[in-house]
Amino acid sequence: MLDNLLSKLGDTTTKKRLLVGAVLGALVAGSFGYYTYYHKKPAMVDHSAHQGPSSVEVAGDVVKLDAKARQLAGVQTSQVVSKQLNKEIKTTGKVAFNESGRTYITSRVEGRIDELYINADGDYIAPGQAIAAVYSPTYIAAQEEYLLAIDTVNKLRGASKDIAQLNNKLLQAAKRKLELLGVPSDDIAHLEHTRQPNTHMLVRAQFGGTVLEKLLLPGGYIMPGDKLFTLSDLSTVWMYADIYEKDLSSVKVGQEVVVSSTAYPGEKFTGRITFINPVLDDGSRIVKVRVEMANPGGVLKPNMFVDAVINTPLGESLVVPESSLLDTGTRQVVYVAQGEDTFAKRDVVVGKEAGGFIQILSGLQPGETVVTAATFLIDSQTQLGGFGGHGGHGGHGGSKSNQVPASTAPNTPAANTPIKQHPTAPAAQGDHSGHNGHSGH
Repeated sequence: MLDNLLSKLGDTTTKKRLLVGAVLGALVAGSFGYYTYYHKKPAMVDHSAHQGPSSVEVAGDVVKLDAKARQLAGVQTSQVVSKQLNKEIKTTGKVAFNESGRTYITSRVEGRIDELYINADGDYIAPGQAIAAVYSPTYIAAQEEYLLAIDTVNKLRGASKDIAQLNNKLLQAAKRKLELLGVPSDDIAHLEHTRQPNTHMLVRAQFGGTVLEKLLLPGGYIMPGDKLFTLSDLSTVWMYADIYEKDLSSVKVGQEVVVSSTAYPGEKFTGRITFINPVLDDGSRIVKVRVEMANPGGVLKPNMFVDAVINTPLGESLVVPESSLLDTGTRQVVYVAQGEDTFAKRDVVVGKEAGGFIQILSGLQPGETVVTAATFLIDSQTQLGGFGGHGGHGGHGGSKSNQVPASTAPNTPAANTPIKQHPTAPAAQGDHSGHNGHSGH
């Protein structure tokens, strides 16, 4: 339509003037619409600046906070009470063999193993059980010597008293030799009855236990003192637990330890500490403690990982929540409430901590009230001055940086008693946004 209109106008200058006028008209209309839309909306006015400023007064180690400052900081308190504490040390451990129950079955004769009755690691050997049949010239010679001594005694019964005593001594020596070779008394009695020496000696276990290692094979030749089997008594096991350096003073020999394993959900095993390693590991900063435990049914396997809990009664003493303590490295302090709005710094001597509480050895009295939340914020005022200041209106923009919003107040246990505060936390101090909104005029 515009082209048709322009084509009817012959004058080029007139065409240009009309085009510029149309563009200017569109710009004016758009600006008027934008202004009307935004300036007819209700202005968002921040009335927080009209609320009274918070007040903080600092005099040495004493800090005084008005109600608004306490609310902004989220101050909470708790009374100093006497309480029985029980320190619970949770750690991990590893089951190991009971070294006092580890034994070796050894050979007492020389000879060739012709039969082996225990063939696999993990088998159980009872005390006195036959484990191998050995062809041993030493054993055969000892039997024959014993039979010869018996015959000599029987033949010379009518000899003189001295000869009879000598023969009896020889008989006892021959019998003793068989006993030292490990021949049971029943086998000796059987030999005396049959008068027939055995060609193979039954090697019997001197001890009972579970086979950890088999050290012989059929056909092998053994000598006196050779190890045949390694055994361990798994009716009791050891467990080595890791104790950190900070918990060492709470661990004593004889303490009970409760052990659990993911292999047996819901089951608990108990033992007692029998040894505390005298050397601290330099890398991990832990000490190994040894716990001896009963192992009914052999359910606890060596090299199994377990969880362990050691309970240590700390006795009754004055305690405060852990959150109330400030540790500067050289001092340990708390803030004691001297009224609803006044808090004083006090040095204390602390003991052990357990269950969210810490023992107070000196510095506090029962019934006193200590700050448990916002302790660090209060302490910072003794170094930096009062937070909140006297800021309020937007013209004092510098006061905004000193505000501590209520949302920064740390969470504290429900047991802590909050100081009386306003029902509604005021908005953070700052510029009067409602007034600033008119800057567009």
